Amino acid sequence: MQGCWARTIGIVGLGSFGRFLVRHLGGRFDVQVWDRRDLSAEAAALGARWTGLEGCAGCDIVIPAVPVQDLYGLIADLAPRLAPGALVVDVASVKVKPLRILEQRLPRQVQFIGTHPMFGPQSGRGGIRGLKVVLCLPERPVDSERVEAVRTFLESDLELQVLEMSAEEHDSEMAYIQGLTHWMAKALREIHVPDPALGTVAYRHMMKIEENLRDDSDDLFLTIARENPFAAAARKELRERLREIEEAIEQEATADGPDR
Repeated sequence: MQGCWARTIGIVGLGSFGRFLVRHLGGRFDVQVWDRRDLSAEAAALGARWTGLEGCAGCDIVIPAVPVQDLYGLIADLAPRLAPGALVVDVASVKVKPLRILEQRLPRQVQFIGTHPMFGPQSGRGGIRGLKVVLCLPERPVDSERVEAVRTFLESDLELQVLEMSAEEHDSEMAYIQGLTHWMAKALREIHVPDPALGTVAYRHMMKIEENLRDDSDDLFLTIARENPFAAAARKELRERLREIEEAIEQEATADGPDR
């Protein structure tokens, strides 16, 4: 958003995704960061200014880079410190709950939008050009010029593919896209599936899911599994189909008679 109203960005939370944001935004903005832990050395190494919650809240754009489970408490602390006219940009992997929290807790003079970068430190380690980011506008009115500035920055500066949809549409799709894949990847990890010499192409595609998600945090997994209002139904649907398949296998085995 260079060349427009935004000059400073405050990132609250310097976990793996917060660091990832700093790497991609640090050369374009005056980035200030804060975390409940003292990560000032890490911030300096990334080229960001370590500051307090007050400093981040005074920035033009504020990005809460914390698990959704921690968002309500953070926004309660952040809200009274935000400058009038600030824009809060949500970057969580789910959208319905975060946007509801922001709607309820932010003062009217503060605007906000929801985004979901469909990548992270692992999937974006080779670069983010051409990858997707979702833009979700809240029910509360947002200045159209600011929305366009965000969209232009994402498309032109970061060269991302921007998809706009409602929070409900996003979470409904992500219940399958993320909810099932992260659930299956965790199961594959827990049963220690081997990587045998006889592995087929299809088998290796399955193992690639586990590999791509191996370093994701437990907080992210819980966000995807618990905080998406559609995720439980997607898991239930898959469990039912698997049970039906298993029953069909057992029926066929019974019909064939005992092993010879």
